[in-house]
Amino acid sequence: MGDREQSLLATHEARVEALVAGNLDDLAQIVGEDLVFVSATGKVMHRPEIFAAFKAGTMKVERIDADNVETRLYGDTAILSYRAHTTVRDGDNLIDGMTQNTCVFVFRDERWQMVNQHQCAISGG
Repeated sequence: MGDREQSLLATHEARVEALVAGNLDDLAQIVGEDLVFVSATGKVMHRPEIFAAFKAGTMKVERIDADNVETRLYGDTAILSYRAHTTVRDGDNLIDGMTQNTCVFVFRDERWQMVNQHQCAISGG
């Protein structure tokens, strides 16, 4: 495993830790200003609205237990996929279950930044 792949995996782990801890300062360094997130329910959100929801307390990540992490590097772009048991509070909704996630990272400013994530619910898993 090369340095860039190790760095990508470390960035992924730091992002998961920041999400569960609600550490928006760390998260702001990891996700790009141009982040687009598609939830397992199909809800499309951009970075400003995600951060606003965390700050307002209407969104909280309670758990992300990730496994089956796979990476593909293409120069300054990488795709990272993983499966996770995720628990998220989004307003009055509690989302708790298994998801498959695909993330796109770009290497810029000497670090990896996530610019896109798509989740898909795993039925019965």
